[in-house]
Amino acid sequence: MFLLLSSLKRLPLVRGGIRQHSTVPLNYSVNSPDTASSNPPLVILHGLFGSKQNWRAISKQLSRTLGCATYTVDLRNHGDSPHQTPHTYPAMAQDLVRFIEDHKLNTPTLIGHSMGGKVVMHTALERPDLVSKLIVDDMVPTEFGLAHDFALYVNKLMEIERSQITSQSKADEILKASEPDISVRQFLLTNMKKSKSDGTYKSRIPLQLLGDSLKDVMGWDINDDRQYLGPTLFIGGKRSPYVKPKSYPAMKRFFPNYTLKELDTGHWVHAEMPLEFMQLVEEFINS
Repeated sequence: MFLLLSSLKRLPLVRGGIRQHSTVPLNYSVNSPDTASSNPPLVILHGLFGSKQNWRAISKQLSRTLGCATYTVDLRNHGDSPHQTPHTYPAMAQDLVRFIEDHKLNTPTLIGHSMGGKVVMHTALERPDLVSKLIVDDMVPTEFGLAHDFALYVNKLMEIERSQITSQSKADEILKASEPDISVRQFLLTNMKKSKSDGTYKSRIPLQLLGDSLKDVMGWDINDDRQYLGPTLFIGGKRSPYVKPKSYPAMKRFFPNYTLKELDTGHWVHAEMPLEFMQLVEEFINS
């Protein structure tokens, strides 16, 4: 299967002065509404160490309430999508452009959380013609240190793999030494799957590659003169360090038609207050 997917990669080229990276076909799930509306399709991207599974319930509900198809997508090196370097925002944005074009999606609305938020922002700035509206879940268009110690998470997940653990509770114990929040540990452990051959937990994502790419994940490298003039909604967590006044000038510069809403959450806004999050999304898309 990996060889088949690899054969579908597109070769790098230069278009309009922008280097085009090799793209990969992104794995996805789709929900279709019982009754269709005029709303464009919705494409949802997860954050670092996440996957399309994190958005399963929300995507189903949004498909029903908005009357549109919703696509939840695994970014490269995550979930069931191919593993490929580089793990940068230009490369991931070009994967998303390919996804939109391959599936013939007519100017979808894009939602992205955290790392996925930077991917959708980058995509809208590079290809505004492809995007009808933009929703950014607790992320800003600036270089920013990670709110959690993802380098430590990488090391702990690699330790689980080396330890040849067969029990999820033992895997959780390894993570617990550095992460007290059980919800974060459960989120991280979705990346560990039992091997069919020996029953030990193995990572389904390239841990070393992602660990080596953390600087790129924290970065923001795009020309300051680029703008997306379409409607943009930033949804910030009041207890998260990301969407704060110091980032408002950058938000205004890149996305002059933006609106900011806040919920009383940490970084995983959509997971901590899903009903309130979906209400903001629905109001914005239907406005």
